[in-house]
Amino acid sequence: MSSTIEDVVKSLVEFESALESAKTDASEAKKKLLKDAEDWSENAKSEALSRAQQITSERMSKARAEAEGEAESIKRDGEAALRKFEAAISKRKSEAVELVVAALLGERA
Repeated sequence: MSSTIEDVVKSLVEFESALESAKTDASEAKKKLLKDAEDWSENAKSEALSRAQQITSERMSKARAEAEGEAESIKRDGEAALRKFEAAISKRKSEAVELVVAALLGERA
């Protein structure tokens, strides 16, 4: 009888030892899983930030190129308008001089 009790106690001690080992293994696995998840999260964050910066840089370059093109177009249009205005002034310059001279001489046009 005592042999049976000793066998049962021995089996229970072995079971308890195996259970403690399983708990330890589970705890270590949980820690590893959390660490792996944290590492994955950091990597994903870094990749997302890097991609966002790349996209932003590409969009900024495109917007800058478009703005420079538009500025150049506005500049050309302004220069053309200025030339047109100067030409109009030049056409009327001699007429204006004649009117001023006539007014200074007391003549009426």
